[in-house]
Amino acid sequence: MYTKTYGLLSYASATTNSNPVFVGDAAALGLSLQTVAASVVTIQASMAEGFAAAIPADTWSTATVLTANGAFAVQVGMRWVRAQQAASSSSATVRMVKQVRVS
Repeated sequence: MYTKTYGLLSYASATTNSNPVFVGDAAALGLSLQTVAASVVTIQASMAEGFAAAIPADTWSTATVLTANGAFAVQVGMRWVRAQQAASSSSATVRMVKQVRVS
């Protein structure tokens, strides 16, 4: 098994949507949220193909909503994950850790 870490959102950035990250091969997923102000971060998932073309907007659904600092386990099974936060409260840093089983 190997582990890969992704920075989905950064406090130092004005980005409100992270890039999609492929997690279809994940055996385990974890998210961490750090925020200095009241922030709501929505974690969205998609089962779209996503490699040959952009992921259609209507294929994203809310997997969970993070409202407090901490580390969180996320159920595996989706193909893609992204994080979103409102522009008015963009003060969060979100990191994701993906563990992949190697055969």
